[in-house]
Amino acid sequence: MTLEFIGRNLYLQPTPAGAYAAVAGPEANPERTLLQALMRGEASVRPSVTDIAWWCSQSEQDALATVYRAQEKGWIEGFTSPQSPPSGQLEPIATRAVEALSTTGQGLLADSQGFCMASTGFDATAAEFLAAVSADIASMHERHSAYLADASGSSTSAWALVDMAGNSKVGFWPLFVGENRFVIALGGLPALQHPAMVELVWSLVNRYGRTED
Repeated sequence: MTLEFIGRNLYLQPTPAGAYAAVAGPEANPERTLLQALMRGEASVRPSVTDIAWWCSQSEQDALATVYRAQEKGWIEGFTSPQSPPSGQLEPIATRAVEALSTTGQGLLADSQGFCMASTGFDATAAEFLAAVSADIASMHERHSAYLADASGSSTSAWALVDMAGNSKVGFWPLFVGENRFVIALGGLPALQHPAMVELVWSLVNRYGRTED
């Protein structure tokens, strides 16, 4: 087992794939706990094995195994200097992020009540409709997530509105942060590997997922 990031004095944070994995479902697991912990501060950190074991409520040996699994899945990366989430109000941060995550520049962020928190590329009527649909989809996904993961053979949480040929017109991705549930809706093809995914999720975790020590 080769650990690329531990003991190299690097500041750790999730990759775009790791940021999404951190909030893709409501169920807790060690990797998800680690990824969210890396985004709870105002800047990335250089965690020790002791830190990671504390975050994940594991022994140091098990914590190293958690880091290794996250590393092998491409969920964490290291930098020589600390990185930070965008500063400022959430709405402009989310608006820029969802625009970057869609190949057509169409996207929105909605909360669990169907309130549109940020939108770009959709007209007001479409945004209101998609935000309402987002709330219904996220609620249904949360109720049936265990069955859906078992039936599909994966832990994907994406949903879509498709045309008659089965092509996605708008995709929906529920995000679970603490006790809160959000959905991003994206027109066209998604670009979830864009760094904007880290910026969006880090901003959400920083605001809604922080816990008291």
